[in-house]
Amino acid sequence: MIEEQDNTINLKEELFKYLSHWRWFVLSVFLTLICAVLYLKFTPKSYNIATKILIKDEKSNDLANQLSAFSEMSILGNGKNNIENEIEILKSRTLIYNTLDSLNFNIQYIDNSQVVAKDLYKNTPVKLVWNEHNVTEVITIQISNFEENSFNVSVNDQKIGKSTFGKSIKSEFGTFVINSLMPIGEISEIQINVFPKMQQAEAYQKNLNVAPSSKTSSVIDVSIIDQTPEKAADFLNTLIFNYNLAGIKDKRFISENTANFISDRLLLIAEELGDVESQVEGYKKTNTLSDIETEVKLYLDKLSSVEKSALENETKINIVNEVINHIAKTKYDDLVPSGLLASDVSSEGLIQEINQLILEKQRISVSATSENTNYIQLEQQIRSLKSNLVASLKRNLSSLQIIRNDYKRQESEMQSKLSQVPKQEREFRIIDRQQKVKEALYLFLLQKREETNITLAATDLNAKVIDKAIATDKPVAPKTMIVLLAALILGALIPFIVIYIQNLLDTKIKTRFDITDNSNIPFLGDIPTSETSDQLMELSSRSSAAEAIRIVRTNLDFILSDKNEDECKVIFLTSTISGEGKTFVSANLAATFSLSEKKVLLMGLDLRNPKIYEYIKVNPLGVSNYITSNGKSLNDYIIPVEGYKNFDVLSSGSIPPNPTEILMNKKIKDIFDQLKTQYDYIIVDTAPVSLVTDTLLISKYADATIYVVRANKIDKEMLRIPNELYRENKLSKLTLVLNDSDVTKGYGYGYGYGYGSKIEDKPFWKRILGIY
Repeated sequence: MIEEQDNTINLKEELFKYLSHWRWFVLSVFLTLICAVLYLKFTPKSYNIATKILIKDEKSNDLANQLSAFSEMSILGNGKNNIENEIEILKSRTLIYNTLDSLNFNIQYIDNSQVVAKDLYKNTPVKLVWNEHNVTEVITIQISNFEENSFNVSVNDQKIGKSTFGKSIKSEFGTFVINSLMPIGEISEIQINVFPKMQQAEAYQKNLNVAPSSKTSSVIDVSIIDQTPEKAADFLNTLIFNYNLAGIKDKRFISENTANFISDRLLLIAEELGDVESQVEGYKKTNTLSDIETEVKLYLDKLSSVEKSALENETKINIVNEVINHIAKTKYDDLVPSGLLASDVSSEGLIQEINQLILEKQRISVSATSENTNYIQLEQQIRSLKSNLVASLKRNLSSLQIIRNDYKRQESEMQSKLSQVPKQEREFRIIDRQQKVKEALYLFLLQKREETNITLAATDLNAKVIDKAIATDKPVAPKTMIVLLAALILGALIPFIVIYIQNLLDTKIKTRFDITDNSNIPFLGDIPTSETSDQLMELSSRSSAAEAIRIVRTNLDFILSDKNEDECKVIFLTSTISGEGKTFVSANLAATFSLSEKKVLLMGLDLRNPKIYEYIKVNPLGVSNYITSNGKSLNDYIIPVEGYKNFDVLSSGSIPPNPTEILMNKKIKDIFDQLKTQYDYIIVDTAPVSLVTDTLLISKYADATIYVVRANKIDKEMLRIPNELYRENKLSKLTLVLNDSDVTKGYGYGYGYGYGSKIEDKPFWKRILGIY
C-alpha cells in the first residue's frame, strides 16, 4: 500500500508553476495597465466640493447679549437650534429647488467636440431661452455645423434643420430661442440639456451630503460630488445663502407680528389718551382751575405713594386684559406678543415657548404633512401651552384685581382726610388719574415698538460660514492610484487564474513531482525531449536528453549494486501503454552502457508491437523465430549495431499469432541463461503492462525493471498500475523514469543539461512569450 504523502505544500514547486509563465504575467499586466491609463484618460473626473458652517446658538449670540441691555428685551429668542432639524432643512427639496432655480442649473451646456465631453459652465458661447415651463423629461438640443450666424439643430435626435441665432425654433417639446454670447471658436458641436426642475432637485438631494463634524459640536459639513467643480462650489455657496435667508425670515416673522400688534394698540391707546386729555382741558376751563396741585400739595404728597402703586397695577391689569383678548381673537397657531409681561416671569416664559413651537411647526410644515407625528405633537403642545397661558394670565389678573381693590381702600381712607378739599379737586383727580394710566400705557408701547424695530434691524444669520466652498483641481474619482493598483492586481490575477484552472483541470503527468508525490516507487530520473527521438543519439552528444540517459544509467547502477561486477545484469523496460518511449529509452540506455566497455545486448521481447527497428538496423528474424525453429543457433539471430563496439541487438522477430504461448515456452529460460554468459548487460524491451500480461510472464528473469512514464501522455490516476505492481512485488526492483519532460519550464533540480548543445533559433515573438 502506498504510504501517505506529506500534506505540506511545496512552495518552490508551486512557485515554479507560475514563474515559468512570467512572460504572460508581464504581458497581462502591461495590457491591463494600458486599459487603466485609457480609462483614466477618457473617464470624466469627479470632484468633491465641500463647505463648513457653524449653526449658531442663539443663547450665546453676541448680538443678543449686546441688545439685552434694553429693558425686558427677550424677543430675540433663547432656544438652541436643533442640529438634526437644521440638517434636514439643508437637505430639503424645497431649499435645493429654490437654489437650482436661482442659478438656472436646469439648463446645461456641453461641448461635444472632444473625446471627453466638457461642461461649458460660465464659458458657454450661446444661451438658451426656453419658453416652456412644464418640462416632464430631459430634453437634449444639439447644435452643430456653425456657419457665421447659422447652425443645424436637432431635439432629442429629431432633426429640426437650419436655424439662426435669435430666431424662435419650434419643436414638439416646446418653443425656444438660442442667442449668441461670444464667438463659437473651435467648438464644433454643443449639446444643451434641459432638465425637469423637480427631478433635478431630487437628484441633487440624493447627491448632497450633510453631516455634523462631530457629536459634540454645532459645525456641519456640507459636500457634493460633481464633474464640474465651479458649478458645485456655486451651488453650495448659494444653498447656504438661501438657508440663512430663510432663517432670517423665520426670525423676523415673530418680531413683525409683535410690531403689528403694538402698532394696533398704539392707535387705540392714542385715541383714548386724546379723549382723556380733552376731558382734563374741558374740566379746567369749566371750573376755572389753574394749578390745583400746588394748592393741595400737602394733601396729595401723602397719596402719591398709593397712587403710583395703583397706577402701575392698573397698567398691568390693562396689559393682561389685552393679551387675553388677543389670544381669544386669534387662531391657536398665531404668535403671541412677547416681552409685555415683564413682572410675570411664568407667563412670559410660556409665551416664549409657545412662539418657538409655532415657528418650529411652520418650518416643519415645509417638508411634512399634517399627518406627520412631529407635526401633530407640536399642535398638541401649542394648544396645551396656550391653555396653560390663559389660565396663568387669569390667575395673574385675579391677583392684580385684589391688589387694585386694596389700593382703592387705601385711597378711600386718604380721601376721607381730604374732605375739606373742594369738590372740583376730587373730580379733577379722577380725570387726571385716567389720563396718567393711558399715558403710561402709551409710553410703554412706544418703548416696546422701538425695541422690536431694533430686533428687526439686528436679525443675525442662522449659520456662519467657516470654510467657503471653492473649486478644486484634485479629483476624487476615478482614483488614479487605486485604478492603476487594481489594473496591476487584475493583470497578475488573470494569468494566475488561467494557469490555476489549467493546472486544476490538467490531470496529466508533467513533472517528476507528479510521480514522486503519487508513488513510493524509486525514481531514476527524467529524460527531456530529444531532438532525435526517432534515432539513437550520437556518441559525443552533449544534449540534455543524452545527459539524462547517463544519469539514469548511473542511478541504475546503484539499484543493481547488490549484483557482482562480473555478473550479467538483466534490465526490463516497460510502460503503461504503447507510445510512452520505452523503446527509445531502451535503445539509448543500451548504447550508453556500451560506451563503458561493457558487452551489451538490446533484446526485443515486445512480440506484439516491436519498434526497435525504428532506431537500429536489426535482423528481421529474432526471438519468436528462434523459439519456433529447431536447428538454428541463437547467435545466428544476433547482429552488432553499426558504429558501436560491444553493442549487439536481438530483435523480437516475426510477429507471432500466439505471443503469450511463445513467452511461456521453456526456451525463454534457455535464451536468458545463454545470453547471460555472453553479455554484461541485457536490456530487454517488453510489452506495456496495462494491455497484456506478456511482461509479467517473463518478469522472473529480470534483475531490475524500469517503468517508463511519458510526460503529458497518461493521467496521474494511471500510476495505480505501477503502484500495484510495486506493492505486490510482481516486477523485480521496479523503478520509474519520466520521459519527454519539458525542462525549459523550470521544474526539477537542474542537472545542467544541454551545456554545449545547439540552441534552436526561434522567432522573436515566441522567445518573448516563452513558446517552445
